[in-house]
Amino acid sequence: MKYRIIGDAVQTVAVELAGGEAVFGRLGTLLFVKGAVKSDTSPAGPYWAAVSGTLTAPGERPVVVYRCESGGGLVGFAAPGPGRIHPVGLSSTNRVIVKRSAIVAATEGTQCDRLHLEGEESGDVPPQMFVFLGGTGHAFLHGPGNLVDFSLGSGERLVVDGQMLLALDGEIDPAPKPVGKPGQTDPLPYILLMHLTGPGRVILHTLSNGR
Repeated sequence: MKYRIIGDAVQTVAVELAGGEAVFGRLGTLLFVKGAVKSDTSPAGPYWAAVSGTLTAPGERPVVVYRCESGGGLVGFAAPGPGRIHPVGLSSTNRVIVKRSAIVAATEGTQCDRLHLEGEESGDVPPQMFVFLGGTGHAFLHGPGNLVDFSLGSGERLVVDGQMLLALDGEIDPAPKPVGKPGQTDPLPYILLMHLTGPGRVILHTLSNGR
């Protein structure tokens, strides 16, 4: 499966599909479809139930599947605003931690599992912020602003604003240490500090995405 990222300030990812291949994204993110591609807003089966259940929180737009029925197809997804689209190559031997809301689209074969962070039960950490991605194919993430890329060696540490975290790849251990409570603005705003320990790769985005 081939793809290309189009544009600069507000980008689009265009995914080429062969007959039988599929890609999915959220309702409302589709920009264009070319070829014999059929959409499905209620895909059946345990795989799609797991994908939808992991990626969609209550009240959010559902996952839509676009499958090429024959020949070749092209499906384009628009980013929700200015920033960069970051492609993530997925492997059955490695799981990548990504911000759930940053996923613009992904190819069929992507495996999704929720990442539980300490502090969710107490309300200190917002729930369902991050997910594990694995399986095969590609996922496409949107990071508002520019992207900042770090490589951490074994035991090397980095503290970041968790709400600016786009993806973690490798064996990085995230340890959330929030300051304040979600929604708090007085006297200090809520900040979710993530204490990261390598080895692995860290990708941040530089705009707050409405925070």
